[in-house]
Amino acid sequence: MAEQPIYSEQIERSLINKGLNQLPTISTDLDSVRSYQWEVQIFPPIIAGLPTASFKEGFHLGAKQVQGLGYSLKDIEVHRVNDKVFYPGKVEQEEVTVTFDNLLKYPLTSDLFKYLNNAYNMQTGFYQDADAIKGSMVILEYDGAGTVKNQIELKGVYPRSYMKADKNYAQSEFDTIEVKFRYDFMNVVSAVEGLLGND
Repeated sequence: MAEQPIYSEQIERSLINKGLNQLPTISTDLDSVRSYQWEVQIFPPIIAGLPTASFKEGFHLGAKQVQGLGYSLKDIEVHRVNDKVFYPGKVEQEEVTVTFDNLLKYPLTSDLFKYLNNAYNMQTGFYQDADAIKGSMVILEYDGAGTVKNQIELKGVYPRSYMKADKNYAQSEFDTIEVKFRYDFMNVVSAVEGLLGND
């Protein structure tokens, strides 16, 4: 006789013989992190002319959307007579796009431009050394009680593009700045495994 599928208990939803405070398994075991329960922390290198604490706080509070958290492996295709097999090849990181609200309290428009300008200075035409460009980024995922459940850490982060939102009298929205970042390494850790440090 075939074994009962493992998931059968997880989809059980009968209310028969349940107490007043007991819910079906499906209503409690499938709760998830919401897409809006997160915060981003950006740790740029020391940049001349920027107040470090205010700079980081503005990044932290202004970030309203993060896209592109992921990477993939390219395929190495090997042919032998009639067969074709695959091996994992080089890693290909996605661009991470962070959209910031242009906050009144923090000069994010100029701060983000200075951050990008630290990689390539448009006034001088010079590039900085890697240790003066690359920093790190941490995305924290929360549960409903504000407890960190997962942490996504990116290392070797630097900004590669800066785009201001359109100016439009017909809109009723906050002004935004979209910055695309590149990174070298990613790590994802759950609270059960022990969260990463920010050093």
